[in-house]
Amino acid sequence: MFDDTTNYSNRGNASVGTEDVQLPFTVLTAADPPEHTALRTRLLKSLAPAQLRKLTPKVEDIVNTAVGALPNSGRVDLYADYVRFIPAAVVYALIGIPKPRWHEVQEWSDGIVRVIPEPVHNLPEFASLNGFLAQLVQERRAHPEHRHEDVLDNLCFAESGEVEMSTPEVVCHLFLLVVAATDTTRGLITNCLFRLLENRSQWEAVVADRSLLPNAIEESLRMDSPAQFMVRTALADVTLGGCSIPAGKKVYLNIQSANHDENRWGDDSRTYRVDRTSAAAHLAFGRGIHTCIGAPLARIEARLSLEALMDAFPDIRLDAGAAWVKCAGALVRRVESVPVWIRGEEVRVG
Repeated sequence: MFDDTTNYSNRGNASVGTEDVQLPFTVLTAADPPEHTALRTRLLKSLAPAQLRKLTPKVEDIVNTAVGALPNSGRVDLYADYVRFIPAAVVYALIGIPKPRWHEVQEWSDGIVRVIPEPVHNLPEFASLNGFLAQLVQERRAHPEHRHEDVLDNLCFAESGEVEMSTPEVVCHLFLLVVAATDTTRGLITNCLFRLLENRSQWEAVVADRSLLPNAIEESLRMDSPAQFMVRTALADVTLGGCSIPAGKKVYLNIQSANHDENRWGDDSRTYRVDRTSAAAHLAFGRGIHTCIGAPLARIEARLSLEALMDAFPDIRLDAGAAWVKCAGALVRRVESVPVWIRGEEVRVG
């Protein structure tokens, strides 16, 4: 279904219910060709390999700041005290949001993410974030002589052959980036940390041999897919797996179920293994023309975040009382917290 763009439309993707969330403009996450092709091509300019290489030092700085903020010993929650900060800051740097406003934008975004996929247009955070983004666009366009290599410039100033976007249209795209590119990457990093520390021999193996880290990240994407499902709309009467799907009906694609399929992954499909062969064949980022555009950046963030933590605190240990508890929300799969002892110690009083 990911590959079949003839019989299935991407409109209404991630919307729950019979009616699609109505957007004032066509956006990448709910577009079909040819609009999708033009939008993806334009946004890919900001996520091309050359651009990501330029952004990588900024990601390293963000990660190092987060590691440096952790105490030298004691008990911390790696989600709340470490991971939560990183993907949001990276996305804001990619977009071109001024650093002094990062914390405020993150508070608005987190308030919205907690509600998705339910409607968010009545939230005060929704109004605040959109108002801020509109002001940002207007300020950038007021000074076309000062160009920047970021998403904001990319969308504010059309190049030859590109469509000029109105301010509300740019805001709509920026809003989706702010909201969609943070919690899923947090989920990837947090989930991977929990699984590695849950069976600590796997953490020790990756600490000793960093060549295992890329596959450990892919296995985390398979085991705990940050985006649980995607939605397609049938464009024609179709039959899939013996099930008749009438034209116009919405179909929910359970990514996590596919990534736990015993017929594909074997009897241990619900076990996390850093040495699993072909772990990267998962569907966590989708497939086909709608493959997640931010997947390369998410992988960079995960690798740098895990490496930095392993370098600084190789003896870190999961708290004895830690348990896998999924965060609130239907769309995102992320363990709620990762309580750890930074130096591996646990001081008991009494």
